Amino acid sequence: MKTLKIFFSGLMLAAAMLQGCKKDDIDPFSGVPAINFQQLDDSKRVISSLQYSFMTNPSNDYIQEVTVKIMGDTVNYDRHFNVEVVKDPETTAPDNLYQVIGGIVKAGEFTGKLSVKLLNSAALSSSNVALKLRIVDSEDFRAGNLEYREFTIRWTNQIVVPNPWSYFQYFFTTRGSTAAYRIILQTTGLTKFTVTEFRAVGNDGAIALGTKFGDYVMQWNKDHPGNRLKHDDGTLAGQDIVPLYYTHSKYD
Repeated sequence: MKTLKIFFSGLMLAAAMLQGCKKDDIDPFSGVPAINFQQLDDSKRVISSLQYSFMTNPSNDYIQEVTVKIMGDTVNYDRHFNVEVVKDPETTAPDNLYQVIGGIVKAGEFTGKLSVKLLNSAALSSSNVALKLRIVDSEDFRAGNLEYREFTIRWTNQIVVPNPWSYFQYFFTTRGSTAAYRIILQTTGLTKFTVTEFRAVGNDGAIALGTKFGDYVMQWNKDHPGNRLKHDDGTLAGQDIVPLYYTHSKYD
């Protein structure tokens, strides 16, 4: 009987200790929803960085938005979240080339936006800069999962080839390069060609755009047989740019 009393006393002591630990370990943010960066690429994959080019933007500034997602419930009022600039070697943008406007999750929404103003400069014609940002705790949100707290924005005034090559590979040329993309910009004005742009123009419209590109390439090669248009970088660097569509009656 004495042994049983000691056993039960030990159980009660252990339970009391566990209860005490639970009270001491309460997270002051346990009732606050968390928030993560949740920017998706054209393939709907979460990415940790993006790049913007002022190449086709006549303005000297651009508002870049980055998507975030909350882990918690929606509410019937707008909520705000905070970020800090990470001053490590990855951040190369000087303070005068950006402005962090702020982050907001609208009422009733599970996703929100961080807005950052990017500024252009003459130096970006031959270089690019980067800004690394980290979500930090705020009154409305706590920083979420470690791997989704940071996001990097890069910008330049040079040509930035879309990655992935997306629908360009079906209507223009199978692989991307700076040279091929420059011709696409010149002949069609397209800066990107994802499923959204494809749906807007339809299959016939996409073929027509691809044909504009193809006719330019074929005409150049006809006029400059010793200086054919070639990919200057990427997986096909040094090889001819081969258009998928062109007016066969003119060049075959």
